[in-house]
Amino acid sequence: MNKAMVCRIRQKLFFGALGCIALLMSVVSNAWAESSHLTAQGGIANEYDYQEYVFLTGTPVLMKGKFKVSISPGRGDTTTTKFTYTLADDGGTNKLSRSLTFVEVSSEREDKSQAVRTSQIDKFSETVQLNGVKYQLDDYRLNKSQIVDRHPVVNYYSGNWEGRKIYSVNKTAGRLVVDVSGNTVGYDHNWGRSETQRMTQILQYTPSTTGSSTTNSATNLTSAWDGQVDYTVNLSTDRQFVYQGNDPVNISFSGGYLINELGDSSILADYDLPNNNDNARRNRGNLQWALQSAPKVARMYVPAYEDIRDHWAQADIERLAGLKAWGSQSGFFGPTQPITRLDFTCAFVRALGVLSPDGPTGMIAYTAGYPNLPPPGEKQTAKRATTATSTAGYNGATGAPRTKNKGETERAPFVDLTSQSDGYAEVKLAYEKGIMTGTSVTRFDPYGLMTREQAATLIVRGLGLATMAPSGQSPLPFYDDGQISPWARDSVYVAQELGIVAGDSYGYFRPGDIITRAEAATMLMKSIDFLENTMKQDYRDRLMNMH
Repeated sequence: MNKAMVCRIRQKLFFGALGCIALLMSVVSNAWAESSHLTAQGGIANEYDYQEYVFLTGTPVLMKGKFKVSISPGRGDTTTTKFTYTLADDGGTNKLSRSLTFVEVSSEREDKSQAVRTSQIDKFSETVQLNGVKYQLDDYRLNKSQIVDRHPVVNYYSGNWEGRKIYSVNKTAGRLVVDVSGNTVGYDHNWGRSETQRMTQILQYTPSTTGSSTTNSATNLTSAWDGQVDYTVNLSTDRQFVYQGNDPVNISFSGGYLINELGDSSILADYDLPNNNDNARRNRGNLQWALQSAPKVARMYVPAYEDIRDHWAQADIERLAGLKAWGSQSGFFGPTQPITRLDFTCAFVRALGVLSPDGPTGMIAYTAGYPNLPPPGEKQTAKRATTATSTAGYNGATGAPRTKNKGETERAPFVDLTSQSDGYAEVKLAYEKGIMTGTSVTRFDPYGLMTREQAATLIVRGLGLATMAPSGQSPLPFYDDGQISPWARDSVYVAQELGIVAGDSYGYFRPGDIITRAEAATMLMKSIDFLENTMKQDYRDRLMNMH
């Protein structure tokens, strides 16, 4: 059942995205897209199909059909989500009709960096016809609690749930109890999402001693039986840079980058059930099934820099230029020139998805159950006016636009950067998110230069992974280990563990050296590669035993 719930969660996530968009735009303060909405079933979906194995008879029965979701804000910090299922097997003789309504209450920590969300079933109805036997859901209790830990670039979350479903079988023939328990862990950011859920269903059928067990079905309703189904479910959205070359010789650009995006839902289900309702003999096996969304592609802008041809960092520079991480798209890039604090902050915020002045750089697919965002460079516009006020900028994972109170005046955090300055929005957001501070209380020093240890610290701070460093002053694999500043040691340790930074060919990190624009491009692209690939391998491939 753990996995069933996981599956269910995936479905909800997938379709929840379709129905979630209006809600996310109208309730900006609740626009975080962490985790799926909870149901306790075992199915997955893409934009076309929904599939679920039903185990109520003690034998797996594949059901397919339609799944709908509607989400609406409630009073205070509550959200109501309704799910409707209409399913049947391939022959059309076995059918399932289900309607579930969940209410979620969210409690925010004072600094808004964490939230605890509790979901529980509010209304339910379910009728299943299997092999001539009717299963009627008489009682359903389900509760889920989840903690969300928010960081500038990534939201991390984990949750647990417990529940019980009680069915009457052919009215008075018997009772089927399904106990459910599960847990989930996941993340979402501008470059992908992954959530892995584990769930267990324990089924126990008890025949009635007083009611009639008459049935036209071959199903044995007079013998007690029990069974168990364990699920592992993953919901993922993957985004990858792909280079596309051009064949013609006489063309202004030889090729460019595009972003491929694909949503995937997959389930592993291990079951231990009675053999033809004979509890003494067991039917053990496993099922695997998956659904993928239709892929999405978005072409990136092609820069026209005159000084990066055949440069060792050309690919990284061009990919970031496609995301409009740099100010100009043409002319001279200056790969060997030192990068300023202003330019590094802008590139970091735009490339990793914290904020873009033109809207979110991401387009997390609805196909895996998440909000559908516009392609890079396109603004997200609300479908209706919002009454909520948010102090945050664009959310890289949800694309929620910033809102302001009428008459609100913009207050610059630093005297040397006005609201009309290029890069002001990025610097202000980086400051508000705690990624970047000024060189003094009042000055940002936009044209000051960045060191290697400073750049590593900002990236790890944005990822929220500084706590991965061991306690104490652990040695680092660099000959100049002793030159790393105490405040940067944890971040440099984590950055090199994640493959974002490395020493030079002589084994030196050079923590105090000024970072060049080319080095900054490579460091940021390695950060994106970590978000695209390494995190997915940890949250999906390892937990799902995928190789």
